[in-house]
Amino acid sequence: MGRIDRNNGQDSVMKRRHINNMLFNINEYELVKKKGHKLFNSLEEFYKAKGLCRQNFLKYYRRFLILGRNIEALIPNKVGRKYKNELQYIPQIVDEIKTARNIGHNRFEISAQLRKQNNIEISPSSVYRLLCKFKINKLNPIIKEEKRRIIKMATGELGHIDIHYVAKGTVKELNPNKKLYLLGLIDSYSRICWVEVIDSIKAINVSFTTMDILIRLKTRYNIEFTEMMSDNGSEFSSKNNPDHPFERMLNFYNIKHRYIKAFTPKTNGKIERFWRTIEEELLSNETFETLDEFKKHILGYNLYYNEHRIHQGIDNKMPVDMI
Repeated sequence: MGRIDRNNGQDSVMKRRHINNMLFNINEYELVKKKGHKLFNSLEEFYKAKGLCRQNFLKYYRRFLILGRNIEALIPNKVGRKYKNELQYIPQIVDEIKTARNIGHNRFEISAQLRKQNNIEISPSSVYRLLCKFKINKLNPIIKEEKRRIIKMATGELGHIDIHYVAKGTVKELNPNKKLYLLGLIDSYSRICWVEVIDSIKAINVSFTTMDILIRLKTRYNIEFTEMMSDNGSEFSSKNNPDHPFERMLNFYNIKHRYIKAFTPKTNGKIERFWRTIEEELLSNETFETLDEFKKHILGYNLYYNEHRIHQGIDNKMPVDMI
């Protein structure tokens, strides 16, 4: 460490050393770009030899150019809110944040709610600091249980969708290397489920098959979904692409898309548990002569599971009884 500067600034020796080092690196960087450096033929060689982070170096270099090659631009500046600095918002907004938290909303949901209902931009991190200030950043067990119940208070409130791989050789008439999949959608509240057989998990195929499932659930059980949860697979994932086929299909039906936490399939546990059930009761060690026969068995199992089979997760009722 350098000497302490008594003029309330950085140590002057360390500051000059840092500036001189940055100016030297900038000079060499510009020589490499002009193909005039004697040692380095590429910028990758330059960064590696100097032990520089490309993004960090370019941040200061661009700032240096924008400010007219002012050496003060090369000094790191501490930005952001000072430690423990108070966040000040009008009481009405604070009350809305507390109310949303008391019914179990997290910081991301609260931030989105304020933006949608009040046109107020408060980042999730700022919401979290407020929650810490009011000591309500952690949900107590009662609120956790209430939030868990809210998710499944009515049919159609949340659907879980997923894809399951069918074991090779299940359908005898098909080439052994031909892949088959099951696309399933289950209602979080009633456990009503519908499965279709597909031979491709491209996004467009999954989207059209999901539309067929939505129509069947609406026609037979009068279920219309407001939210749907999926994993982050390419057939579903569209966080950075609003034109993704699956996302456009959900927008058409006005269904909000939720994603499970990465590498946490238990978040989508209801459909994951269904796959285990259908394997145990229908697919395990079974073979079918033709694809049509296989599809008919899947259709029959849909009806059996929804309208005849009792379910422990809903107090030993049949899913159809929950509608």
